[in-house]
Amino acid sequence: MKTTLTTSEGGSGFSACPARGAEGTRRSPAASAAVRILLKGTPGGPMGLGLKRPPSRPGGARLSRGAGRRNLALLSWLAFVVSLGFGAVSGILPYYMLYLAGELKELPEELGRISRAGSYAVEYGTLISVFMLTRAFLARYFGSASDRVGRKRLIVAGTALYVVVSLGYVAARSLPELYAVRGLQGVASAMVWPVAEALLMDSVDPERRGRSMAVYMVSTNLAMISGPAIGVAAYKLGVLALGLREVGEALRFPFLFLALFSSMGIPAAVLLVEERAGAGGAAGDRVEMEPWARRSVRALYVMAAANGVAMGFSGPLLSLFVVQHVSSDPTVLAVVSTLPGLAGLAAAYPAGRLSDTAGRKRVVLAAGALSRISTALLPLFRGVWELTALATLRSVAFNSLQPAMRALQADLVPEGVRGRVFGTFQAAFNVGAVVGPVLGGAVYSAFSGREIPVGPASIPGEAVSFWTGALIGAASLAVFAVFVREPERRTS
Repeated sequence: MKTTLTTSEGGSGFSACPARGAEGTRRSPAASAAVRILLKGTPGGPMGLGLKRPPSRPGGARLSRGAGRRNLALLSWLAFVVSLGFGAVSGILPYYMLYLAGELKELPEELGRISRAGSYAVEYGTLISVFMLTRAFLARYFGSASDRVGRKRLIVAGTALYVVVSLGYVAARSLPELYAVRGLQGVASAMVWPVAEALLMDSVDPERRGRSMAVYMVSTNLAMISGPAIGVAAYKLGVLALGLREVGEALRFPFLFLALFSSMGIPAAVLLVEERAGAGGAAGDRVEMEPWARRSVRALYVMAAANGVAMGFSGPLLSLFVVQHVSSDPTVLAVVSTLPGLAGLAAAYPAGRLSDTAGRKRVVLAAGALSRISTALLPLFRGVWELTALATLRSVAFNSLQPAMRALQADLVPEGVRGRVFGTFQAAFNVGAVVGPVLGGAVYSAFSGREIPVGPASIPGEAVSFWTGALIGAASLAVFAVFVREPERRTS
């Protein structure tokens, strides 16, 4: 049976109950929530809650199941090819940054280790933050725009911009130029990903949201984890087969594949299906939510921002840790990135399906705890296979958590403002992700080269950055556990 969030008695908020249209047919959950909104003259509530309600699709505008499956396939393909391109260059980007900074004057595999890589942690963190900064400022704006003008046209425009960004990487000749390209990539990301997720949630039935989001995210993650291997293969092709021995030429060659993969996503974006009926609701309309739902969304905003900060203390710095303490060979970095990702893919769909039946919150709590613990343990291992094994555990946890979290967001948000609120979630995360890499890079640099004695052994000082990120993540999970309530699921 379909379960939905509808306005409670008197229109004061959302409650869980079955919904049917006037003719006895089932009405979509988002439509049921949007049909009975209170007319208010002024917006209220923090961070986008109690917003003026933008033009919305009425109840009959939900896509057919066939069209929904088509959108799932197209969006998954789009996510795959674009992410494949950026995954391919993610393993090259640290070396490219070091080259443009003037530190790397030889092919990296000829150096064994790059001992001074840790001194560029702030520059690398800034490279991540520039991307997150533009995405943070624009995600909510583009999400809101998609509620008004349609999701498809923004996805098409953003995908085309990705191609321009790809060529910008090839043209960059200095760190400031590289920062500018990363900023433009953040614009494209804000146009595509929050809007694509909103369109996907618009297109599928509520009881299939977890598994549908899992399919979409498996496509993204498959590309991101296989991408580094493809990028390194492209790099090796340039060096060994094409004889590109000049460092700049060798490192720029893989970015040509990024342009190719990004361009392959444009046809998929053009073929997306979006049914838009007339505008619904007056200009002063706003969506009212019960206190528990309002509190849940606020807590998710806080959790998103905290997770963004926590990510900056570990995620992007793992590459530097590998280069500094394990090996500077790009092949090793590809192994540490690829094998854990492949293992994580196997967990995503079962976890998404489990969240559809057993509940989203349970999955988020269990997977979130495992992810935080494994993050704290990562810097304790300096062997390739030991580090890869622990990274695999973290990847399984992360891939289990994400579909359930995204589906829970959709459960709490009506379709008519889903783009705006999804954009706000992304913006909250990205605000944290702007600050996180800079702070994380500063902590990493401050403790780089030090050893923390633990009995007869020692732990690299860079572990402090990973531990800080794990603690912040644990605090955000506690906020989720206490303040987020999952909507009840009833049957008719």
